[in-house]
Amino acid sequence: MKCYKCGAVWNGFGKPRARQVCEGCGSYLHICLNCHHFDRKISNSCKLSTTTFIRSRDSLNYCEEFSMVNSQLMAVEARVERAKSNWDSLWKPKLRSV
Repeated sequence: MKCYKCGAVWNGFGKPRARQVCEGCGSYLHICLNCHHFDRKISNSCKLSTTTFIRSRDSLNYCEEFSMVNSQLMAVEARVERAKSNWDSLWKPKLRSV
């Protein structure tokens, strides 16, 4: 688990507390950009529909659903998503244009 800003490894347990800062750069860790659920491709940039909108993605917030980014877990999720997409493309009927 790394800081989005400087890449310093965070070795804490669970999730960072709200005001905990990165040992490398001093920025807050409990922010959207460090969250596992953050996704720029989604309209409100959060994969969870139960969270409230947070305007500033790079500043401290108190979201209860925050979970520190885990790059290994993200890689596994991306592989699963690609596999699902490939499976669907193989087995879903394709429409033919006339």
